[in-house]
Amino acid sequence: MKIALLTFHNAANYGAALQAFALQKALDEKGYENVYINYQNEHRINSYSVSYLVLSAVKKFDLKGAIRYLAGSPFLLQRKTRFNKFYKKNLRSTKRIYNNSSEAKALNDQYNKFIVGSDQVWNWSNNGGDDSYLLSFVEDKNKKISYSSSFGVAEITDDLKAIYQAQLSQFSHLAVREQHGIEIVNGLIGRSPLLVLDPVFLLSKEQWLNIADPVRFHDRFIFSYTNKPNQLERFLSTTNLDLKGTYLYKLSRNIKINDFLEKNVKVKYTMSPSKFLSVVRDAKLVVSASFHCVSLAIILNKPFVAILTGNRGKDERLTNILSLLDLNNRIYSENMTEADINEPIDYDRVNNKIQELKSSSLDYLLKAIES
Repeated sequence: MKIALLTFHNAANYGAALQAFALQKALDEKGYENVYINYQNEHRINSYSVSYLVLSAVKKFDLKGAIRYLAGSPFLLQRKTRFNKFYKKNLRSTKRIYNNSSEAKALNDQYNKFIVGSDQVWNWSNNGGDDSYLLSFVEDKNKKISYSSSFGVAEITDDLKAIYQAQLSQFSHLAVREQHGIEIVNGLIGRSPLLVLDPVFLLSKEQWLNIADPVRFHDRFIFSYTNKPNQLERFLSTTNLDLKGTYLYKLSRNIKINDFLEKNVKVKYTMSPSKFLSVVRDAKLVVSASFHCVSLAIILNKPFVAILTGNRGKDERLTNILSLLDLNNRIYSENMTEADINEPIDYDRVNNKIQELKSSSLDYLLKAIES
């Protein structure tokens, strides 16, 4: 049995890297020969190209944006280097690079099954408007499997519905990551896909610790990984959290000059996925708007607070897993107090629930492969 996997397997993004590693590792443990299709369309290549980002900003007469990209280019290049090193060490992919659906058709006779997912592979803007992420290049529908695929949007626009309907109806097995994904698929093709866990939950706490940076932090810090300006600041100001003897470890693109001047703030823009895991492992508290950061905090049994953006399509990832694990009380609100934050999480109960969901998710995946 030879399996080809398709996801955002080489992005300089922590969630993308760790979920890709997890799915391959889980299949390895079940004895399946599998490899990632080294698929790189123009949009995905340009997403992390400094020259492309600068030129695009200039063409839009966005000079501030162009200057910002130029100023951040050393950090982006360093980040890409660290991610590439992680991928080279931990991920297997095809030697050949495939740039479009036509080229990928050459894979049909080489693999018994094709699995697409997880991450926002069905987000039309994220995947570059490419139906290859709906496995359009796979000719035998019995080979098509989705695992934990995500739309990352509240709804499919009318101009794209026909494309999604045509391609989704060709899958032999469908499983998504969010409840809203079930509703979208059902509305499009009248099928109800299974709800399964993101691949990061298929690995144990010990397995994640094995690839974390072994160097430990011995001081007390709050780790924040946010995606919008002032998310951490709003959290701190409304909760009046006591920061005595604790510093802030910020991983964000939204860095301010004051962050570099404050003695109790440590700023990071670039770190390897292994270092990222070690920071989550050693943090006193994790405060994040990132689905995968929160998920790993849960897997590593860490205190955490999840921040929502107000965008249903994006927030569905977080609200869904927190609801499944009965952790809705860990979602930030302006009424949250320090006592709420310090309330111990019953991780024995959470871990048992994860184990149940993991078993059903793996059961689906293995049956889909063997069918």
